[in-house]
Amino acid sequence: ARWAGATVISTISGPEKARLATAAGAHHVINYREGDPAADIREIAPDGVDIVAEVALGANLALDLAVLRTRGTISTYANDGGKPVELDVRQNMTLNTRFQFLVLYTIGSEALTAAAEDVAAAVRDGALPVGEQHGLPLLRFPLDRTADAHRAVENGAVGKVLVDITP
Repeated sequence: ARWAGATVISTISGPEKARLATAAGAHHVINYREGDPAADIREIAPDGVDIVAEVALGANLALDLAVLRTRGTISTYANDGGKPVELDVRQNMTLNTRFQFLVLYTIGSEALTAAAEDVAAAVRDGALPVGEQHGLPLLRFPLDRTADAHRAVENGAVGKVLVDITP
């Protein structure tokens, strides 16, 4: 998002994730477990944020709506924890909220092609480095420890869990 020109505000749950988010390019980090995260975000973006990229819609919808600008978008591709989502119709009508639910399998070839082209351009520009120093730790497991890799994901490993398949 930063590479594309956005000001990135990342919500985090502690100092280690703040360090990773900053290394990954966030301009601002807000700990959602402390103080008043909505007020902190509104201090940075007084008119609200344009887009919320959401991974836990059920748990975070109230915060999302508290910081969303009128005609803003909540784009979600997960619901970590599976908490049900209840919509306050009047609040969302007043904001003219746009919800964008994403699953790669159904977005259509035109959007998928455009996304792949954008990612390829970001990679060419060096905007997507990996590794802990860039905010994206890599946890590697040999093929014979695939079950351990799966457990790492289930236990909330931070970063990308990779299974090496080379002999």
